[in-house]
Amino acid sequence: MSGWKIVIAAAAVAALAWALYPSRQLDGDAGGSADGAVVEIYFMGPGGPLGGATADAVREFERQSVAAHAADPAKPIYRVIAGQNAARNQVADPTRFLISVAGGMPPDVIIFDRYAVIEWAFRGAFEPLDKFISRDLAASRPDVPNLRDYYSSCWNETKYNGQVYGIPAGVDDRALYYNKDLLARAGLVDEKGEARPPRDWDELREYAAKLTQHDTGSAGSADGKGRINVLGFAPLFGDSWLYMFGWLNGGEFMSADGRRCTLNDPKIVEALSFIGELYDAAGGYAEVSGFQAGFQGGELDPFVQGKIAMKIDGFWALGNLSRYGANLNFGVAPAPRPRGTPPASQPGGGPITWNGGWAYAIPSNAKHKEAAWEFIKFMTGRPAARIVNEVLREEAEAQGRLYIPGQSPQVKVNEELFEKYIYSNPRAPQAIKDGCRVFNRLLPTARFRPVTPVGQLLWNEHVSATELALYHTATPQQALDHGTAVVQRDLDRVLNPPTGPIFQPGWFLAVYAVLLVAAGIAVYFWDTRIGFRRWLARALRMRKGGDAVLEGARGGHFRRQWVGGVVCALPWIIGFVVFGGGPMLFSLLISFCDYDILNPPRFVGLRNYAWMFTGDDLLPMALWNTLYMAIGVPIGMAASLAMALLLNLRIRGISVWRTFFYLPSIVPMVAASILWVWIFNPQGGLINELLRSLSLPEPPWLQNPQWAKPSLILMGLWGAGGGMIIWLAGLKGIDEQLYEAASIDGANAWQKFRHVTLPQLTPYIFFNLVMGLIGTFQVFGQAFIMTQGGPANSTLFYVYHLFNQAFRYGHMGYASAMAWVLLAIVLSLTIVQFKLAKRWVYYESE
Repeated sequence: MSGWKIVIAAAAVAALAWALYPSRQLDGDAGGSADGAVVEIYFMGPGGPLGGATADAVREFERQSVAAHAADPAKPIYRVIAGQNAARNQVADPTRFLISVAGGMPPDVIIFDRYAVIEWAFRGAFEPLDKFISRDLAASRPDVPNLRDYYSSCWNETKYNGQVYGIPAGVDDRALYYNKDLLARAGLVDEKGEARPPRDWDELREYAAKLTQHDTGSAGSADGKGRINVLGFAPLFGDSWLYMFGWLNGGEFMSADGRRCTLNDPKIVEALSFIGELYDAAGGYAEVSGFQAGFQGGELDPFVQGKIAMKIDGFWALGNLSRYGANLNFGVAPAPRPRGTPPASQPGGGPITWNGGWAYAIPSNAKHKEAAWEFIKFMTGRPAARIVNEVLREEAEAQGRLYIPGQSPQVKVNEELFEKYIYSNPRAPQAIKDGCRVFNRLLPTARFRPVTPVGQLLWNEHVSATELALYHTATPQQALDHGTAVVQRDLDRVLNPPTGPIFQPGWFLAVYAVLLVAAGIAVYFWDTRIGFRRWLARALRMRKGGDAVLEGARGGHFRRQWVGGVVCALPWIIGFVVFGGGPMLFSLLISFCDYDILNPPRFVGLRNYAWMFTGDDLLPMALWNTLYMAIGVPIGMAASLAMALLLNLRIRGISVWRTFFYLPSIVPMVAASILWVWIFNPQGGLINELLRSLSLPEPPWLQNPQWAKPSLILMGLWGAGGGMIIWLAGLKGIDEQLYEAASIDGANAWQKFRHVTLPQLTPYIFFNLVMGLIGTFQVFGQAFIMTQGGPANSTLFYVYHLFNQAFRYGHMGYASAMAWVLLAIVLSLTIVQFKLAKRWVYYESE
């Protein structure tokens, strides 16, 4: 299905679901019925069905409810049912969750990234938990989550406008990992001769330069030094992002009141400039990205292998080092800050880190809110923590590994876990113990991503601005100014929603029903009323002879042949009415509305269309990227025709060769994309290895904005076997007598191809051209899987941009407007092609 149809259908399904469930604010249960009936708690998490340690904790929760019911039959028995979110990234693509809320069938509990909880809570997706907390605190319940038990960064990341929308379920902060042996080898030691990590940004720049090594025996590097062999420091390798360096430099990404985006804070501009300097010194961002593209996890982690000397990464990397880097001499330290940073005793001084994590939350219209709250209290309490950690410890020790617990957002629980499993464990290496202490000391003052209703857009724009600056497509100031403007415009739209009339779904259903009846009446009269048909034919200026045809048609109100025709067409008619015509009409209406799936759409007139042509700075780039891909249409046609000509030869075993050439075209998009990611790998990919053996330049392919789109066009040639089948059918239909006549006239092979084959194939050329251009405007899968729209927005295609607006930012009305503009573009191009086809397409029947 094409990209615009996907969005139209999804928007309409969400709206129709909302129409069927007009009252979305349900009261929730009281924990079960009076007789203690079983209450099923539907749980949605990122991993689908429950398993492992989490499943053991859930079973204990269910067991305790059974025991409580046995003691008091009025108490309910809980049963937890885990659902599948079926998304590559539940946070970046929360479509299934949002539609479940809009349709009145949400999960009772969901575990979601904390900053995303706030984003969708602003739109009404989540229930404030303050009433549950205050009620249980008043009742002196010992298991009630509250601020005093949690690190402030974890708790405050779930608060918006003074209300709590989630209970933190985990935490992870970031610090600097460094390879002591590589630092000592480069002479970067203290007075005792021990490796010393960089203390400020000046030293970090010096360390990165000294520790980076190039392979002088290779060619192809942008700076002429050869390929990178060991990288001293890659600012964005690991899990630091611009957030880390912006905060290290004292910058802020949002104003204190949350109403103004400050992505272009001068301190953040300085931080991005510093990141760019480090990459340029190592050979450029494209070169370093190509080096990083060959990295893998586990034992192939480049830090474990000594390919990277320093990195800023999360706490979880300690587990990988414990498992695969037992012999690695490493250390952990707070990330260095710029020289002149105030000391810890002064405001803004001391070490800086930032953390993320997930939280349990209750959808606003969950059916079992009380049961969900009991489940959350158990899963975030000490009993569940003990169960989960003991199960994970047993699994690790059974495999001969040291168990390192995950950081807990609760202060006392976190201290107890590390004292039990790490600090007092004689088997724990000293490097692991020291690393855990560094990370845990940073937690009390950790930063967290801004709490804002445009959190996903802010994240994407901060990544996009970083890439634009590092690829030198724009200066850091220009890139961050642009990102700030995009986020601020959207923030203003969210904080100041439109006040137009609410679109009533009942009106849509009524209008749709009237249109269907009118269409049925028109078809009926067309087939049974000769006078009506003659009038309509004349109005449409039918050719001479049309009236005679109409006069010869037999009328009648109920014709027998209708029965068979209607029965045969009924499946298609029903499918179109339910899944085609209705959604298309609804999406057209929604394109004139402001609609985020969760709240009733409001008419805003042509605002979405005006925004598209005046306010969306990324739309021209997305349209240009899409038009660029049209280059692949004639290239693909030529490749598939060449294959068809070869496979049209009458040789033994030709059918086997046809099968081989056709097979790549039926490989699933996901599998093909993953395969080609490795083929395009600049370090060890098949193409560059071949080019290297021939002493030819090695392009960076997907890691470079100039090469990314040509790479996808090249990948498209791999599936040229699909078009080859159509060309073969055309070649088989050419009369051999034409070639014989041409031979008699003295034509050579090229002349036969030019004057016989091509004219006879013009209908097939026309078909492939039309379908190819339509397919070009629908390109989405490759960018979604392989490049995520990068680098530097170079593969942000029209449909991918549409997808982001609809499913990541909640702009369903605007995305519908984009879909209809796309339809208008494709339809216009197709009509032009049909008009021009009369001049060059040859049909033998004519």
